[in-house]
Amino acid sequence: MTTPVNPSGQPALDAARLDAYLHRIGLQERHAPSREALDAIVAAHLRRIPFENVDVLLGRPIDIALDAVFDKLVTRERGGYCFEHNTLLAAALTALDFEVVPLAARVRYGVDEGVPTPQSHLLLRVRVGHRDYIADVGFGGPNPPCALPLSEPAPEGLPYRLVGAPPGAASSGAFHLLDLELATADGWAKLYRFDLSPQAWIDYAARNWYVCTHPDSVFLHRLMAARTDGQVRLTMTNGELTERDADGASRHVPLETPAEIVATLRERIGVRLDDETAAGLREWLARRA
Repeated sequence: MTTPVNPSGQPALDAARLDAYLHRIGLQERHAPSREALDAIVAAHLRRIPFENVDVLLGRPIDIALDAVFDKLVTRERGGYCFEHNTLLAAALTALDFEVVPLAARVRYGVDEGVPTPQSHLLLRVRVGHRDYIADVGFGGPNPPCALPLSEPAPEGLPYRLVGAPPGAASSGAFHLLDLELATADGWAKLYRFDLSPQAWIDYAARNWYVCTHPDSVFLHRLMAARTDGQVRLTMTNGELTERDADGASRHVPLETPAEIVATLRERIGVRLDDETAAGLREWLARRA
């Protein structure tokens, strides 16, 4: 299938696939671009399409071309990671006449300041009514539940903020670096660092190759999955399920066996696994035990 491209060069879903995507995330109507519509799409996507890296763990290549992403996340009702989720979101938003610019970030979550990380995360800059927002449905665990404005604070009550990178952090050309941070019991934790320089879609192919094949990539060594369930963000890391409330409070549920992990992945996170994939994942988990 040929993917339509709008005049800016941004891939877009055609009418039939846009309807299928909206059905997949549980939205029945197309709305004109607005802040409210953007937030509704982000929230619905996070509820219905899980973050997961099962195929990477099983040594299966990840194709981030739009046709392949649509087939996996919409037609086959699987999940994926940032290059899949935000490629799909960008194409849907473009089809709905939002102005979308892809960006690249360096993950800083759990990384000490000064330790370098690659540009391994895809996020989106979306313009609505002459205002710019960051939209992201592919970060995994502590994923913002809505778009975050670039020129004003995050919506009241959300434990997220965008701040300038600390002194000493290098700028990127004419663009200054920004940090997305999460409020935790120990203070503000950095999630990722990015600037506003537009990225070419072809450059994500090399980044995706690193994430799904490089031996240093965390995606090759750890089962990770997440989905929003009501007001709770569910996150799975190997044998632990975390339930994080909207205010940041969290609970941890240990999972004892590969069978219990796979069952929770299917039933709580909502990852649709065929029998072959489920069996392969149980074997991978058993080897890691």
